[in-house]
Amino acid sequence: MDEKALIVLSNEGKVSAYGPSSRFGILHDVFGFAAADEGIEQSTHGQNITFEYILETNPDILFVIDRDAAVNSTEGAKGTIENELVEKTNAFKNDKIYYLNPDQWYLSGGGLQSVKLMVKDAEAAL
Repeated sequence: MDEKALIVLSNEGKVSAYGPSSRFGILHDVFGFAAADEGIEQSTHGQNITFEYILETNPDILFVIDRDAAVNSTEGAKGTIENELVEKTNAFKNDKIYYLNPDQWYLSGGGLQSVKLMVKDAEAAL
């Protein structure tokens, strides 16, 4: 796949990135989405990033996990993520921002049923 993907977790207005071999790296490692940045720090909580970083990295596909939705917060990732900087990325311009199901991706990832639903989320981006 020629398109480069970036995986981010949105949490209370802040974002962190996940790359290959990370908590959400299944998108890169198993499903075959090329990483927009191969140098993302491998950490359970991801690498803290800014929206300038997202613009600079300019992913073709942006996968978003909304932690706030997973823990029933009133904050939502869409309002946080789709700001004036992210709107300049290829992912936004080509309508390739995918909000992954937070229950499967954040809360219960790894179980057989969860992985089945995670595959469906990934297929939507193909």
